[in-house]
Amino acid sequence: MADRGGSIGVAYTYNEPMMWFEFVLECARKVRERGLKNVMVTNGSVNPEPLEELIGYIDAMNIDVKSMDPDFYRRICSSKLEPVLATVRRAKRDCHVEITNLIIPTLNDSDEMLRELIDFVAEIGRDTPLHFSAYYPCYKMTIEPTPPETLRRAYDMAKEKLDYVYLGNIRTQDAGNTCCPACGEEVVERDGYITRAGGLDGDRCAKCGTALPFVV
Repeated sequence: MADRGGSIGVAYTYNEPMMWFEFVLECARKVRERGLKNVMVTNGSVNPEPLEELIGYIDAMNIDVKSMDPDFYRRICSSKLEPVLATVRRAKRDCHVEITNLIIPTLNDSDEMLRELIDFVAEIGRDTPLHFSAYYPCYKMTIEPTPPETLRRAYDMAKEKLDYVYLGNIRTQDAGNTCCPACGEEVVERDGYITRAGGLDGDRCAKCGTALPFVV
């Protein structure tokens, strides 16, 4: 269907794609055979062996790093932080990686926690895109929604060390666009689900020619 429809490829997401690892692996192989791209949106909680089996077929991964606090993972996610960080580091070696952090007021929104996350992303590469998403109450999580000023604070902090920072789950004037880190030219404009890549020449800035981390 992706091939017939002229799509760039297939994205595996909703629910956690590692839960159906065998299906993703089989599909990813066939997608590659057609010359198309494979993208995963994942929480990154996977053992090293199956990750090694899969990683060679994946072109891009968006990985949730929910907090840099191991206690947050234990209490809120019933999970562990370190395997997620290991997945990020391993994936960065072989495919395009982006990080998403859902900011939940009172749980992971302190300056200290945000700085720790930003430093980790900068450590794996300042060209690694970082997305801060707004949280909204749902089911048993009844904390108030993320204030826009909290997202902007995180954005401003991250821009000091990272080239590509974005805000999600909220409409903004500028925090969804991509600018060339070399010359400052806007290369991709985003408004909701509308994307315009008028400033790109392949994977380079059309104005100054700087190579940018786009999968094309």
